[in-house]
Amino acid sequence: MDISEIDWNEVWKEQMRLYNEVAGSSEKVDIWETKESARRYWEMSRDKGAARVDHTLKEIDLKPDSRVLDIGAGPGALAIPISKRVREVVAVEPSDGMMSVLEENIAEMNIDNIQCIHKGWEDIDVEEIGDDYDVVIASYSLSVPDIRHAFEKIQAVSSGCVYIYWFAGETSWDEQYRAIWAPLHNEEYHSSPKCNIMYNVLYDMGIYPNMNVFPIERSMYFSSLEEAVKHYIPHYRAYTPEKLEILREYLGTVLPQNEDGSILHLGDTMRVRMWWDNNNNEYK
Repeated sequence: MDISEIDWNEVWKEQMRLYNEVAGSSEKVDIWETKESARRYWEMSRDKGAARVDHTLKEIDLKPDSRVLDIGAGPGALAIPISKRVREVVAVEPSDGMMSVLEENIAEMNIDNIQCIHKGWEDIDVEEIGDDYDVVIASYSLSVPDIRHAFEKIQAVSSGCVYIYWFAGETSWDEQYRAIWAPLHNEEYHSSPKCNIMYNVLYDMGIYPNMNVFPIERSMYFSSLEEAVKHYIPHYRAYTPEKLEILREYLGTVLPQNEDGSILHLGDTMRVRMWWDNNNNEYK
């Protein structure tokens, strides 16, 4: 095999297609569609995830006059604290639930320098967000069908540093999905493409990012098993009564319940930070 002939973007496209496709349908599922799920994510980022958010902010080169683009901003875990340090933040977010919570948070905190765009990055026209962003961040948000096109748009609007956060290796939830996917959907589970493919796409574009790999303990709190089941329905795509019962039985065996019935769902994952600087136009 001549590795130089591999089109890594096509590899990404195929893995993403398999990841999204269930029972012949390739429609992408919004796992954060409900405000309840989005609000839980926000609270987690302020509680168990607060230290990680603070560490991430220290990794990003922010200045008082910076214009920042946050791709997949979620409820504002990064965009909101960043807004206190910079001139302007543009927050792009496709999920209805996440955008609703983000807008509520902005209003409650009287923040006036965050502009929200309720779209996916793949649906954004470069002209509508402008260019000359000093900082572009995509934190676990580039679950897109065409990663090269996503990077090309990032390059088109960036005039400074780009920070991409993604997954290195199998995640704890990949293992759990794989264990139950066949009983749920009568087919094999395919995980999303990981950072190795992402890096190779960048390499083929002439971009050679810095990389740092690090572990994260992911945690989700639920007051009861039923609350956990409700939260995970879109994750496992258990939309029929039969599939819901399979999911309930499975989660009842793998999620540790406290004496009061509450659940703290923990999982270890390896993550990666990739970053490069467009200031010197070397990659433009």
